[in-house]
Amino acid sequence: MSETVIQTETMLLRRTPDQILGPFYPVHKRPDPSGDLTRGADGQAEGVVLDLSGRVLMLDGTPVVGATVEIWQANRHGRYDHPGDTSDMPLDPNFQGFGVTTTDAAGRYAFTTIKPTAYRTGPQSWRPAHIHFAVTTSAERLITQMYFEGDPYNATDPFLQSVRRQEALVVDLLPPAAGQDPASRRAVFDIVLATG
Repeated sequence: MSETVIQTETMLLRRTPDQILGPFYPVHKRPDPSGDLTRGADGQAEGVVLDLSGRVLMLDGTPVVGATVEIWQANRHGRYDHPGDTSDMPLDPNFQGFGVTTTDAAGRYAFTTIKPTAYRTGPQSWRPAHIHFAVTTSAERLITQMYFEGDPYNATDPFLQSVRRQEALVVDLLPPAAGQDPASRRAVFDIVLATG
């Protein structure tokens, strides 16, 4: 019944705000297509496991089927696996850091990753914990970022502060679903495209 209501009502969503691609898009490696960025050759990645999921939708709420969703992010120490990241924080050889998937018939995507950490960008500046997204269809490519509610650096981040609807980019950390590792967390991030 609720599906019928959604289809017959006029439901206009707002496009997810753009964000910068950033300097650490992983051009030197291929994205992990498994959906699980926490498994390396030598075992489990360090950090809190994050089950990340959401939907890719059109402005009218219609799911976008077959969209390519890429994510990339820093590890639990706040470092990217990228030659341009000269931080002295350690790399985690078991953390993939770059994944890709395709949305299903309901527009859903899912990844298992690690909750990233904030990192220093200058003597007095930090980036809050965030995950980069690139969503690509035959008609559109959206670059954005997802942030976490309660991060103390959200309020001073120039990229998050540059958008009018910051709430569209900030998610709550949720407890694990039934059957998931009790130490893990969940996040749900829906993405709205203009043209799908």
